[in-house]
Formats: sequence, structure tokens, C-alpha cells
Amino acid sequence: MLNEKIKVNNRSYNVSLNDQTQMYAMKLRRLYQQSYSDVDSFDEVSSEISSTINNLLKHAVSPEVREDDMDGVIQQLLKMYEKAAKK
Repeated sequence: MLNEKIKVNNRSYNVSLNDQTQMYAMKLRRLYQQSYSDVDSFDEVSSEISSTINNLLKHAVSPEVREDDMDGVIQQLLKMYEKAAKK
């Protein structure tokens, strides 16, 4: 399990990557790739991306992420996931 503090827009968040949250991060990466390659199913993939993001933020980040911080938090989460996956 990986625990880290991140800062987005001068707000601090605690991030915990365990097996479950890493699974959500991996799924999110795949969905992003799929959305770029399969434009025809964009609406369906977009809905799945939103659901996966909500699950990831709910289980991996505290306190609750403010909407204007969401993009930055997700980017840092995915970087943490990629770094952990390389080890």
C-alpha cells in the first residue's frame, strides 16, 4: 500500500493506493485510451470514466476532493499509480 500527501490548488489531500484503488486507476487508464481510439462509443465510455473516477476518489483520497481540484488530483493519482506499477 502506498500513502502520500499531495497538494492541489494549495489544498492538501491524503492519497492511499491499495489493491482496490490501483485497480480503479488501471481501469481509468484503459478507459482513457479506449475513449481516444473508439470515438463511436464515446458516450458509453465517458459514463464509465465518470463512474470509475468517482469510485477512485471515494476510496483513495481524503478529504473529499473539491470539484475545481478534481483534474489535478486525478493526474497526480495516475502518476502515483504508474510509479507504483513500475516497481
